[in-house]
Amino acid sequence: MMHAGDPRFATFPPQPGLDQLRWYIRQTADGRLTIREFLSDFRRVHEDAERIGAPSYATPEEARAIWDVLWAVEFCAPDSTRIENPEDWYIPEEVLVIVQRAAKHLAA
Repeated sequence: MMHAGDPRFATFPPQPGLDQLRWYIRQTADGRLTIREFLSDFRRVHEDAERIGAPSYATPEEARAIWDVLWAVEFCAPDSTRIENPEDWYIPEEVLVIVQRAAKHLAA
């Protein structure tokens, strides 16, 4: 289990897959996880989900929402002052806005 002993993870789904991705997005959108925690874990959670096979998203909107989040995570630079063309990168606060928007499009 991720983050063993952290009570916020008591409801984290045990099996890799869409339920874990949905959980991370919802928990972060609701403020239970910080955007920094989300950024440190989401790519790995997504890779674990993909290893078990291509996910069957509930709707095209859910698929787009999750891919929007993944894109933002991939192109997030927590310290954009140290990179070339910082305007081409997301900052964590922008990723959080995308996560919050995505949460509205997730299946139950």
